[in-house]
Amino acid sequence: MSLKDNSRNVLMPKVTTLLITFLALYSTAYSKLPPLRIASYNIRNFQADSKASLATRKKELYKVLKSTRADIIAVQEIVDHSGFKKFIRNYLPKYRVALSECGGFAGQKLGFVYNSSVYELQNFYEDSRLSVRQSSCRKGLRPAAIAHFKKRKTRLKFAAIAVHLKAGGGQRNADTRYAQFKQITKIIRELKNDNVRHYAVMGDFNTTDYLTQNHNYDRFVEFVMQNKLIDFSEDLECTSYWWGGIDDGLMHGSVLDHILVSESLYDSFDYSSTEIKAHCYKNSCANMTEDELGSTYKNVSDHCPVVANLK
Repeated sequence: MSLKDNSRNVLMPKVTTLLITFLALYSTAYSKLPPLRIASYNIRNFQADSKASLATRKKELYKVLKSTRADIIAVQEIVDHSGFKKFIRNYLPKYRVALSECGGFAGQKLGFVYNSSVYELQNFYEDSRLSVRQSSCRKGLRPAAIAHFKKRKTRLKFAAIAVHLKAGGGQRNADTRYAQFKQITKIIRELKNDNVRHYAVMGDFNTTDYLTQNHNYDRFVEFVMQNKLIDFSEDLECTSYWWGGIDDGLMHGSVLDHILVSESLYDSFDYSSTEIKAHCYKNSCANMTEDELGSTYKNVSDHCPVVANLK
């Protein structure tokens, strides 16, 4: 055997090893998407709750939003559209706002706050089907707000649907939410028909029966499973507080807010976790008086941000 032939035999295993290593690194780098951290927050009638005669304390709201460390936040109950945009411009200058034009009979608009240095907003529109047979912006319920995002410098694209479903306990309100589930299912089906694989449905679902796990809870779970969604609020003890239907002087935790993501988006990451912020986190969802719940409850919102972290 010549020296040339022998050197080839020596080099081939090294070349093969390098090739396998390269392919493994390439597969690891491109099989998973870049980290994703998204949140949902119902900001009680920003910037003034006329029913409670309370104005949103902006510095407190800024601290809560910053604590989420999220690049995309679905927001609900934005009554003062221009005031909210000004607030974001002053306090979070890297972020931009996309809000619905319609807000139902209470004028509660919804949409997204997003870090424009990280994400590009490619498209934004609202879907009035969630308003339930009402064609006017000032009548009926709130629409869905739909955004298509692209992460800068990477290939991640996904659609986000912000929702704020019918409020209130009682079977009639639960039946309306059930009708809204069907409309969300149609929106998801249309996204899939447009080859959108990655999507999230985020917002205040007003799942008042979530903790009691009665038949209305079963219908919500059926909706989640039918659309093959992952519910990041599944193991949370609360996302908001209310008086609990009991005159005991305490506010009680409830699970109303959800971040639901498609299986394809969820499976694109190795790790996922859920966080709650503000008074829900601070008080570990324990029953508390309004004073004990503190400033974020009294001066910002009865809800708390829910954060989905995927990486």
